[in-house]
Amino acid sequence: MKWIVNEVECEKVIEKLELEKYSDTQNLEFQVCQYEKGELLCQPCSDDDRLQIVIKGIVNIYHIRDDGSKYFIAMNEGIYLLGDMEFMNPAPCIYFAEAVTSVTVVVLSLKKYRNVLKQDIKFMNLIASALAAKLGIASNGESISASLEERILNHMRYHCENGVLKGLGKTAFRLHCSERQLQRILNKLEDEKIVDKCGKGTYRLLT
Repeated sequence: MKWIVNEVECEKVIEKLELEKYSDTQNLEFQVCQYEKGELLCQPCSDDDRLQIVIKGIVNIYHIRDDGSKYFIAMNEGIYLLGDMEFMNPAPCIYFAEAVTSVTVVVLSLKKYRNVLKQDIKFMNLIASALAAKLGIASNGESISASLEERILNHMRYHCENGVLKGLGKTAFRLHCSERQLQRILNKLEDEKIVDKCGKGTYRLLT
């Protein structure tokens, strides 16, 4: 991620957003930043209390389920909001937003402006429209196919405390595989120095 500090360049980006279409609140202080392909704009458990308005580039939004599968929520091109759910319910983000291309975003501090913007009818209509669109897309979403090995790693990385998997039987049930399949892949990952066995039925992610 790179912050754009040139005032003239920032003003040009913000002008393209045409804020008068989305808000009646005056004198909002925006920042502009850019993400490269593959960088995460947001991810679960981050405490980043910001609204990000994507104005250029493509972003893929997804969630990692408990069984390690990747659940596709949306892929956007053009103006798109990130942080709209957190605007209404201040809490850590629950999804990933990954830059598919180089992405430019306009950033607004929700901590500073949340209460003010909740009185802005035009802005609240924008939030409502964004949430309704995401709900419609999510209701028709599907899991993205992944190998069992990838699902095991996703499960350990995102759902196991400190990356430690405990209990093969319980984990196999969650991942919809047999305990034998799970053990075979964990043995392979241990040989490859990706996980480390640290007790009976207990493995720790090393990478």
